[in-house]
Amino acid sequence: AGVTTTEMRKALLGITAEQVQTFIAVVRRGRCSQTEISKITGFTRQATSRHVAKLVRAGLLVQCQDPESGRRRVVRLTARGRLVPAALNGTARGAGR
Repeated sequence: AGVTTTEMRKALLGITAEQVQTFIAVVRRGRCSQTEISKITGFTRQATSRHVAKLVRAGLLVQCQDPESGRRRVVRLTARGRLVPAALNGTARGAGR
């Protein structure tokens, strides 16, 4: 049972362009810290924190302890978050037919 385009739209509903940039940074980078996301996006640490919090509430990202360093917290995609790029790619391919 795959995720429908409607479910993807619901997941992205209310997500701002800046939050999409934050999400894309995690998609491209993989597990990373908020500081790393700030450097990639150019957003302040405070803005990045707000964007990550919104994406966590949307079920697209999760914050957890870094398995390599107990003191560091990292951000990574959730199972739902990993489905978004695939769904968007599928939609883009389907649109060209």
